Amino acid sequence: MPFDSNQVLFTDADPGYRNTKIESGIPPPSLDALPRFVKNSRDGAYGAGQRGRGQQRYPSNRPYPNQMHMNQPHMNQMHPAQMQPFQARPIQALPIQAQSYHSSDVRRDHADQIQPIDLSARLQHILVNKRGPLFVDQLSTPDWSRMMSDRDDVRGRQSDSRLCTIQLLQQIHEAKGKLSTVPFDSVEAASRALNPYAGVLLCALGNGASVALGHLDFLVQPVREYVRPDRVLRFVDLGSQERGFSEYIRWRVGQTSGARAQGWYFAPAPADSESNDLKDLSLFATPGGILDPHSIDQFVLKVRDECSDGVDLVVAECSPKHSDLSTDLEKQQYAYTIAQATVALRVLQQGGTFVFKMYEATTPLSAELLFLIHSCFERVAIVRSFVSRPTSSERFVVCNRLVADPRWVAAHLLAALTKMHAGQLKPSHLVSWTRVTAEREFMEPVYRSNVAIAQMQVQALNAVLARPRQPQPAIALSKHQIDSANACLQHWSLPPTKPMT
Repeated sequence: MPFDSNQVLFTDADPGYRNTKIESGIPPPSLDALPRFVKNSRDGAYGAGQRGRGQQRYPSNRPYPNQMHMNQPHMNQMHPAQMQPFQARPIQALPIQAQSYHSSDVRRDHADQIQPIDLSARLQHILVNKRGPLFVDQLSTPDWSRMMSDRDDVRGRQSDSRLCTIQLLQQIHEAKGKLSTVPFDSVEAASRALNPYAGVLLCALGNGASVALGHLDFLVQPVREYVRPDRVLRFVDLGSQERGFSEYIRWRVGQTSGARAQGWYFAPAPADSESNDLKDLSLFATPGGILDPHSIDQFVLKVRDECSDGVDLVVAECSPKHSDLSTDLEKQQYAYTIAQATVALRVLQQGGTFVFKMYEATTPLSAELLFLIHSCFERVAIVRSFVSRPTSSERFVVCNRLVADPRWVAAHLLAALTKMHAGQLKPSHLVSWTRVTAEREFMEPVYRSNVAIAQMQVQALNAVLARPRQPQPAIALSKHQIDSANACLQHWSLPPTKPMT
């Protein structure tokens, strides 16, 4: 065949071709003469249009197209007895938890197919602070510091495409709008029936907050890390439901001979502290609650007077009463998270751990708040526990090992909360959003976490929408759900479910 010098050649200029020296006098073949699967070797053996499942390329308009692979739950799991402390595990191993399956031959009352149960029951993304403890000092410089002004920048409280796929958020909003016309009891019953993990809330520990913290403790060990013989675990509980976090911590400490606990509970309302102090748990409440800066100062002073070196652990659940169908959880959480972080950064000792709940992180303001907290700690895990209702956007943030001097961040957040409490400020930004978006090692895992949780929420809301909409009585949990719950609880080293009456 004569050689046409005008033909486009497949040479080493193409990145898919080996960069080897051509010594032969025979020209290389043209691109058109090569088989299709060779030309598209970078797209898989079947070409760009025939990629197999799992090889689909993400749209190029995504903010981080090369970072979209979600952590899959089908990886190997260390035996619980061999698990290392959270900060001692290699970074690459942190997201890797088991997918173990629980099989049951019990017949379901409905035709839904029984799905295998992932005993790790979580989505997890890790943020590593590679800036070091001195980076907090840079946040106070004019380049970073952007204390909220009187000018209301509404964009700071609107969802940003750099934090989540906007189409997913629109689908969630539309599904909630459709379900808003359905009786709440019907929605709750459908969600409970569709949730294979619903039975874990019947754990003998007592309530959902205890089980949620117990599950987190299995995954990243924020409590077990400090439970050792002949050591006192000092902790602060910021308003967990029915003191559930405190009850779990006291129970976990009681499982280790010689270990002790001392705690302080900030009650969300004065009525919650009417009972006397427990032997190892001091109760505190003021009419203003945790959103009152004066109450925060009083509580911090009380803890510091009784524990001058600071506490090991702060766990927080103070949050507004809400429904999974609420469309403004993002707006409601700002003040609570700012208040919780302010307390934590003022009472934690160096090396301490902070655990709190968030509903979403899809607006610049919420991401900036998370960035400020993240900057003070060595490592942060964003965990979507399957103990949470599938129709909610709830996730827990576990901030491990306080390494920075947090005084400037705490003062910055307290100043913002003070202005908000006085009605002088509607928050828009906490630091420069432009600078935060340039921190790819922070933005990428936050984006992946938001997308993964939003996808789960859309799936759950659509499943509830597909159920009958007429009011339904409370549906008892199936035997499969109870068996699955006991399998999970045993895997997490928690007490089994209470006997059914």
